[in-house]
Order: sequence, then structure tokens, then C-alpha cells
Amino acid sequence: MKLQTRWCKYAQLDTLTLERILALRQQVFIIEQQSIYADIDGLDPISWHVLLEHEQQLFGYARLFPDDEGKCYRLQRIVLAKNARGMGQGKALMESLIGKAQSLQDYPDLQLSAQVHLQDFYRGWGFTPKGPEYDDGGILHVDMHRPLVWQPS
Repeated sequence: MKLQTRWCKYAQLDTLTLERILALRQQVFIIEQQSIYADIDGLDPISWHVLLEHEQQLFGYARLFPDDEGKCYRLQRIVLAKNARGMGQGKALMESLIGKAQSLQDYPDLQLSAQVHLQDFYRGWGFTPKGPEYDDGGILHVDMHRPLVWQPS
């Protein structure tokens, strides 16, 4: 199955697509991972949204938030539906997120809050831990960063 990547701003999301996004985030982060946190945090309206879709079904999602205060782009809510995992779709999301940030070029750095067990995945994309591990909604996380322009060694 070939998933299509679609970028949009919040105002471009129709109500059905927004519902699909919120349902996927809820299904994975809140129900599957049993993490109680405030998913609707006011950042969706100022973020870029990337969707991995096939025939009106949402299989993956992430948002790119321009953090003016931190002078970076934050990659957030990176999520794959259970039936899309193990098929290279995480790679597709990361390539799309990084490519979008590079096309915008407003900030020199990327940052994300990684679940600790996913650190190696993000290290493969040039991210390095920044600071100690911390509990976020009952799941250990660590902040990670990388320069926008990065060359693998």
C-alpha cells in the first residue's frame, strides 16, 4: 500500500480530517500508551500538519511547530497507526518533517521530545539528547535536538 503525504495548515483541515487526526492521537497516545495528557494544547492552529493517508484513511501524522521563543522548529505528535508500523512509515514521516523545516528555513535547529525507547530511531536522524529524562504523562521522555542542516557521519 502506497501512502500519500499531505501537508496543510490548520485552517486547511476540514472537520472530518481534524477528527481523524485527533482520533489517531487519542488512540495511540492516550488509549494504547495509557498516557493522560492535554493533547489539545493550543498549538495546532499555529503548526504545519503532515498526514500519511490512503483512500481517506489516516495512517500517520505529525506536526511542525515554529517555536519563536526557542528559535527552532519542534517536531511533535509524531504518530503511526498500529497497522502502519514496521513498514518504513516512520522514515516517511521524518523525511517529510525535516524536508518541510528545511524548505521554510526560518530557524537553524530542530527539537523534539522523544519517548526514551525511541531515542535510537531519532539518533539515526541526527538528533542528540539534551538534558535528563523526565516523565511526561506517565512515559519517560528526553528532549533531543539537531541542526536543521545535518550530514550523517
